This record gives sequence, C-alpha cells and structure tokens, in this order.
Amino acid sequence: MTAMMRAKDFVSGSEVSFNAGALASCALCCYAAVFWAQIAVLEKLGIRQREWKHGDLWSRFGLDAIKKRRIFDTHDADVIRNAYRFHTIAHYRTDELSAKQIERLLRHTKEFVQKAKEVTRK
Repeated sequence: MTAMMRAKDFVSGSEVSFNAGALASCALCCYAAVFWAQIAVLEKLGIRQREWKHGDLWSRFGLDAIKKRRIFDTHDADVIRNAYRFHTIAHYRTDELSAKQIERLLRHTKEFVQKAKEVTRK
C-alpha cells in the first residue's frame, strides 16, 4: 500500500468516525491522514525513510516542501500543527472536543490530502 493510499484510507475513516459522532476517533484519523500525505509528498521529492518519527517528519516536510520548494505554504503548516494538537488531545487527554473544531479539522485534512495527491501526480 502506498503512502497516499494510506492517507486516503484514513480520510475515509475520519469521515465515518465524524458521521458516527466519534470525534476523538475522527481526530486521530485526521492526523494519520495528514501524516501519510506528508510521507507521500516527501517520497515524490525523492526523500524516503523506512520509518518516520512525528517530529522528524514534520521538520523534513517543513524544510523541503514548505521552505525550499514552496509547494505547501504556512496555512498547510497550520493544518499539520492543528492535526497534531487534536491528535494529542484525543489520544492522551480528557479534554472535550467540539463537533465544530473537528468538522473544521476534517475539512482542512481533506484539503491537505487532496493537495498532496495533486503534488504526487505531477
């Protein structure tokens, strides 16, 4: 399975979770979708690793896809940051997640994955 296929699978999972009212599950799937979409883009740029750690991926994506090549912008960096923030809340804390917050996260995740898909097709 390719990184982009995995990202799309997680987008599907996030939609199912959101529609079922499982907001924490949706947040986790959104982060996973963004994570795998970043990997797909880096692979397209010729950057491959057997395994990625969250911080390493974020740093490398920021350097190569945002700063050097300007394929993605600061809004996209915010999507990554917010996805990670909500992932952390959903996975490790008991804070309440609102439907409005997660709906916005889901929308931005879909846009990010779609942009990554377009980049990887070129």
